[in-house]
Amino acid sequence: MKAKKFLATCLLGMTVTAPMTVSAESLESLDKKEEALLQQSETISADVQLALQDVNQTYQEVEDLKDKIAKNEKTLVETQEEMKATEEKIAQRKQLVADRLRTLQLNRASENKLMMLLQASSIQEFINGVYAISVLQTAEKEALAELDEEIAKLQELEEKAMTTQEELETSEHALVNEANELDTKISNLQVQLTDNQDALQSVAQSKFVENERLKAEAERKATEKRDQEQARQAEERAQQEKQAAQAQETQVKESEESPAISAQSETSTQASSSKVVREESAEGEQSTVQSEPKVEKVETSQPETPKQEAVTQPEEKQSTGRVLYMESTAYSYAEAGASFYTASGLDLRQNPQAIAVDTSVIPLGTLVEVEGYGVAIAADTGGAIKGNIIDVHFKTVEECRQWGRRHNVKVTILQ
Repeated sequence: MKAKKFLATCLLGMTVTAPMTVSAESLESLDKKEEALLQQSETISADVQLALQDVNQTYQEVEDLKDKIAKNEKTLVETQEEMKATEEKIAQRKQLVADRLRTLQLNRASENKLMMLLQASSIQEFINGVYAISVLQTAEKEALAELDEEIAKLQELEEKAMTTQEELETSEHALVNEANELDTKISNLQVQLTDNQDALQSVAQSKFVENERLKAEAERKATEKRDQEQARQAEERAQQEKQAAQAQETQVKESEESPAISAQSETSTQASSSKVVREESAEGEQSTVQSEPKVEKVETSQPETPKQEAVTQPEEKQSTGRVLYMESTAYSYAEAGASFYTASGLDLRQNPQAIAVDTSVIPLGTLVEVEGYGVAIAADTGGAIKGNIIDVHFKTVEECRQWGRRHNVKVTILQ
């Protein structure tokens, strides 16, 4: 029994004194942490928006470069086709010149031209013939030169288009890499934002638990204050009753001493009996009324004595060793959606030996011994825990299943 009382005292110290030292500071730190997380989330959201703008702009630049590359490719193809056509023209013209030269050689055209010049009838005709031959030769040379110039221009245009194509492709590759980096940055920012949201939810849950703990603590203090006030009033009533009893005893003693005094008064009464007889009946009635209050005072004080029992009776109900027979269920912080903290702020991971109660039956902070479970502290509440029902806590869900629902479980109030 001494060991149980020692364990009960330790548990009570952990659940009552510890939360009182950190409650206000803990809630303030949670508010600051929540504010910091909100600011961080806003900053991350702004960074995400900027990164999205950058990546959209980069993708637009990539699309513009792709259009330029396509146009340049088209120009390059057209230039190559023109070069091919011009080269074919040059080849045809050269072939034509070669055919003409071959024909002149076969037909001795040079001798004919020479004979034509020698047979000229005048110098003017000779000059005209020489000029005509020269014009024909010059025309052939100029046509070939123009074709060569056109080929050179086309080659220059082709080289420029190829250089431009390489530059555009290099720029496109760089922009694609930049866009990929921005995508990675956005993904990382989104992960950070998700982590911040999870942290905010955790802080909100912690604040809810802390507020519930503070609420339970306030209720416990209010209950203690109310109990102290009731005890003080009961003590005052007991003191008043004690004083009334003392007054009654004094009055009884006075009533016991009154026969001697009345005997002395009888002698004087007999001496003056003639005078008393002659007194009016009204005076006799008045003296009778004056002598009665002592008896009434004694009678009124007697019914007040049972009040002491009415005052001490509630204290006996709240004393240690009181036994209740209750229905019992089980729960665990390992269940999905369950919290590690109870309504009184107790951490179930460190102090798993706890029960949930209806505070109107068993106040929070009460130490009890549950049959088949052991010594525990009333540290939690529940929506379904109403009346003579308790919910015992286990570390695992399997232990809860093994406990099940039990009826007429003996619960002994220890402290």
